[in-house]
Amino acid sequence: MKRGVQTFTVRDYMGSREEVESSLRKIKEIGYDSVQTWTPPFMTNEEFKALLDEIGLETCSSGGDYERMLEDPAAIEKAIEQAKFFGVEYIGIGTLPRELRESESGYRQYAEGINKIAAQLKKENLKLLYHNHALEFFSLGGGLKGMDIILNETDPDGLHFTLDTHWLTAGGVNVVDWIYKVEGRMKIVHFKDYAIVGGAVKIEDVCKNFAEVGEGNIDWPNVVKACKDIGVEFAIVEQDVCPGDPFDSLKISFDNMVKFGV
Repeated sequence: MKRGVQTFTVRDYMGSREEVESSLRKIKEIGYDSVQTWTPPFMTNEEFKALLDEIGLETCSSGGDYERMLEDPAAIEKAIEQAKFFGVEYIGIGTLPRELRESESGYRQYAEGINKIAAQLKKENLKLLYHNHALEFFSLGGGLKGMDIILNETDPDGLHFTLDTHWLTAGGVNVVDWIYKVEGRMKIVHFKDYAIVGGAVKIEDVCKNFAEVGEGNIDWPNVVKACKDIGVEFAIVEQDVCPGDPFDSLKISFDNMVKFGV
């Protein structure tokens, strides 16, 4: 697996072209060889790709807007053009719209929309990419979860997943089980630890933090094994909140990933 960084981790250090270049160089110096990122608003795609190429960082996906693509064929064309420019197979979409998140019919509507967009992307050998949080594991009754619908009612050749280890844990499911569930539909995974921390006033309170890979409660050796078993290609570190300098956190995650055989 290639070791990479979701640049959301260092978003506060991406405010100018100089900061973007400095951040990307720091990521490369740590040892990472890839990023999951976006073109900064003050740079063109051409400028950003040239910088990534100069530094030696590979990209693994680009982005698109689900609702816009659903309503406007031009938005699909724009997403296709961007993906081809960066030479990636995947177009990431955000979490499903809020009004669809807590009903079975909402998730089914979302799955239908995904299939509609994916049918257009498949003509260009591209796929949609879905990143979970915890909300997809909202119980719809009878043991059914929203994530089940997204998995089972979308075209396997049209939608792939970027499972997030932290949010799977927060959703109360077994991380390793879910990695095997998406076999054949996941080439990019998000590595993010889930740490139980002090500070609980009542024993019923759960105080948790985002943590560096290997510094929390997730069973990393088995997670890594499962990812290798299903053919994951990019292990992307994402840490929503870091306790100090995010580049220090990225170094800790990198070193621990090496220890775990990534």
